[in-house]
Amino acid sequence: MLCLNSSHCQNGNRCLLGFCIYPKENYFTDQYSIHSNAVILPIIGATRHDLPSLWHMYIWIFIILALIGLLNNIFALMTFIRDRIRYTTFGIYLIIYCICSLLLMILILTNVLTAIYYDKYIFRLWACHGYPYLSLNMVYTSTLISAAIAIENVLIKCFNFDKFRSRKSSLFISLFIFLIVSISNLDKIFSRYLITDQSNNLYCVYDKYTYKPWSNIMFFFCIIFPCFIHLICIIRILSIKVKENFIQRIFAYQNYMVPSLFIILCVFLHGLYRYIIDFNLFNSSTFIIRLHIGFIFLLYAPQILTYVIYVLPNDFYVREFYQIWFYKKLCCCFYNKRRHVQEFEVIHRLWQRRTSLETVKTITNLDDTCVDSEFYKKT
Repeated sequence: MLCLNSSHCQNGNRCLLGFCIYPKENYFTDQYSIHSNAVILPIIGATRHDLPSLWHMYIWIFIILALIGLLNNIFALMTFIRDRIRYTTFGIYLIIYCICSLLLMILILTNVLTAIYYDKYIFRLWACHGYPYLSLNMVYTSTLISAAIAIENVLIKCFNFDKFRSRKSSLFISLFIFLIVSISNLDKIFSRYLITDQSNNLYCVYDKYTYKPWSNIMFFFCIIFPCFIHLICIIRILSIKVKENFIQRIFAYQNYMVPSLFIILCVFLHGLYRYIIDFNLFNSSTFIIRLHIGFIFLLYAPQILTYVIYVLPNDFYVREFYQIWFYKKLCCCFYNKRRHVQEFEVIHRLWQRRTSLETVKTITNLDDTCVDSEFYKKT
């Protein structure tokens, strides 16, 4: 564990060069490893092993990212359930993508309670088994569904498939992806154990040697394979013969390009980090731990910014968003407020003009008193 001085170390252990020095009973046999690759062990474990003074900052990061993700996915879901989108084949994929992303945002919020009550056994159990399994299911399912969305767009744009054909195939493929991912990630439950050392400290350990081949297969299927699909779809879209040059073609098809490029960037960089860096929680520096946490958030970025990457680049989706009741109500409120402000400004100007004229008095006969006024001085 990282430390500033010996008071940050448990059970009176010494702090040496920023690390707590533990006795031998705190280390386990080779069968287990306190090993945390990119997302295999819970993110909360990495945040707890950073400096204690930063725990509150991590809690606020969890809250802010989850709220941004909730707003993005709620707005996106309200757009995708519009009739002209949800009756299409890719509309089903988009709706399920939003649902998975919303569930992931709720799971991210549970990290706040876990960080506060991390010393309780039930929260350690959740952080060791529940959160990693469910969060990976949501991330992997939504990533694979994003690849299905890219394929569907290519079929419609390049091969003239009917986007209003039967939606049963989209629903079946989505459920099949979710089922396969849920079964394949069961090792995230059975390969982890909560172990108490001789000092009564709980540790979530990972049997990496037994499940490493299966973990590598899942890494290829859920990380590398979707990136490859997105890349192929981008190349196919750009190969369409149109009169525009290459740059104009990119802007013309930005509704296809932006989601795929953003997902490739986030997922591929995360996978590259996981492949290159063999992260170990207890033997890593502060910089590596924070880099590790940052790459986990990078994996969550496509699910957090659903509205930004799927709705905003697409003019048709934006017009549909303008038709939802929430946007109309919001515009109406701003319009009424602006109208009241304009009316107030007009009334205020009229009132100023009236008060300036009240000091002016016209002389109708010789008996009237002349009132000194700026108006008469100017004339």
